[in-house]
Amino acid sequence: MARKAKAPEPLAEYVRKRDFAATPEPKGKKRSASTALRFVIQKHAATRLHYDFRLEAGGVLASWAVPKGPSLDTHERRLAMHVEDHPYDYRTFEGIIPSGNYGAGEVIVWDEGTYTLAEGTDPVAEIAKGKIKFIMRGKKMHGMFSLVKIKGKGGESGDPWLLIKDHDEFVDPSYDVNDHPESAKSGKTLDDIAGSKTAKQWKSDRPAEPAKKRASVKRARADPIPRSISPMLATLADAPFDDPAWLFEVKWDGFRAIASIDAEGNVTLTSRNGLDLLKRFKELESIGAAFRSLPVVVDGEICALDEQGRSSFQALQQVDMNVRGKGRPPLTFVAFDVLYADGRDLRALPLEERKTKLEKLIVPDRGVLYSKHIIGRGKDFFALAQREGLEGIIAKRRDSPYRMSRSRDWFKFKAKHEEEFVIGGWTEPKGSRKEFGALLLGYYEGDALVFAGQAGTGFNQKLLREIGAELRKRERKTSPFAELPKMKPAPHFVKPELVAQIAFAEWTHDGLLRQPVFLGLRTDKSARDVRRERAQPTLRPA
Repeated sequence: MARKAKAPEPLAEYVRKRDFAATPEPKGKKRSASTALRFVIQKHAATRLHYDFRLEAGGVLASWAVPKGPSLDTHERRLAMHVEDHPYDYRTFEGIIPSGNYGAGEVIVWDEGTYTLAEGTDPVAEIAKGKIKFIMRGKKMHGMFSLVKIKGKGGESGDPWLLIKDHDEFVDPSYDVNDHPESAKSGKTLDDIAGSKTAKQWKSDRPAEPAKKRASVKRARADPIPRSISPMLATLADAPFDDPAWLFEVKWDGFRAIASIDAEGNVTLTSRNGLDLLKRFKELESIGAAFRSLPVVVDGEICALDEQGRSSFQALQQVDMNVRGKGRPPLTFVAFDVLYADGRDLRALPLEERKTKLEKLIVPDRGVLYSKHIIGRGKDFFALAQREGLEGIIAKRRDSPYRMSRSRDWFKFKAKHEEEFVIGGWTEPKGSRKEFGALLLGYYEGDALVFAGQAGTGFNQKLLREIGAELRKRERKTSPFAELPKMKPAPHFVKPELVAQIAFAEWTHDGLLRQPVFLGLRTDKSARDVRRERAQPTLRPA
């Protein structure tokens, strides 16, 4: 009787291609099956930049190289070249594969999380069939996807598949992987890894140093101060939740700002779109005295607080418009995260560890307020925010690193309906009113400016004059909106450059704002970045 052929070792090809005396990649081994299947997407700057898409299957990582990266658009079918299986340990690898080795270049963990099969019960069997449909629960990628084997073109080598986003609530045609370059593990980019002296890499000709000497050198050398920081942004979600792995903070109603303070106490306040906010809020130039250690880089919100400590965007407008005299609220910088302190870049640390350090850094009553939090009880905290008339709350994973993009590690829940809208024109004033009647509002979907309604309340005489002057500077003959209902008399149009903060009761069924009220202009956000916010289900990674 013929002996049954032995099944090939799944990692044989992976091992064959690598010299583990010359590369820091894990040699690894097959692990036993698990109930919680993991995935990882590694961004890899090899000869050509690509994304390594890896699904746990049969104790190893089944792997595909995706040149353009994953997409959340159902119309995008991304080429995915099936490559050799990788060891399970590879899912945490981040570092530099040295020149001369297979796949040489920088690697980051671009996304990670768990997945479940949408069809079938065994991922190995599904892959063998040439199609695997699965549901991802990651830090960037969510929802249902399919990997489908296709026929290669004549003379084409390799094993081509397609990575396709399936229809569900996570579809987002505007999502672009290039807008999210940072690691889900460390917050670093490929450029950070390439320029790092501590990134995991291999130099076999380097003499070993005594551990004590290496440790002392590391402590003596300060990390470079982060520059050009894009704030970490929260995802709007549908319902608050209770979870001990999360902490909950007030959603402050002001201007988001990164505060960078050098060793001499000089302050820089930078908005989300890179504007210098210190020019407008000069009284905050002394907040360097509020920190026990310099230099420091802090994330927070410029706020005008009432006597109960509640923030108000309308009150902040009085400061922004240089209102003086009785009733003018003082400015406060509310700090909720620290990115750099004591000579160390802290972005890769867990959030709770960063917040503990931040609270110890702040000297009370010097213009900076520490944003406190509670742990686990999001539902009660949201109910309190509603009773107190606050804008809402923010939920944050206690173990999350600081990522310079929008993330599902931070959720926001609004107790009030407030959003930013682009001003695309104005209507003629009626009666004794001058300057304009109402502002025509919109938001972008792709390149199209979608009409959202008109705001004709929330203005005093001073605002009417000032905004009227800004409108006339930008007047144009044609409508910037993709579609606009007929109006009599015909409205005036402007270049879509101004952004307004608007409070409203709700969205109507035909996509218009009900009872919109103007709160103020926002110069900290670019008009092209204004999108309608749609709440996402609070489906959190396992």
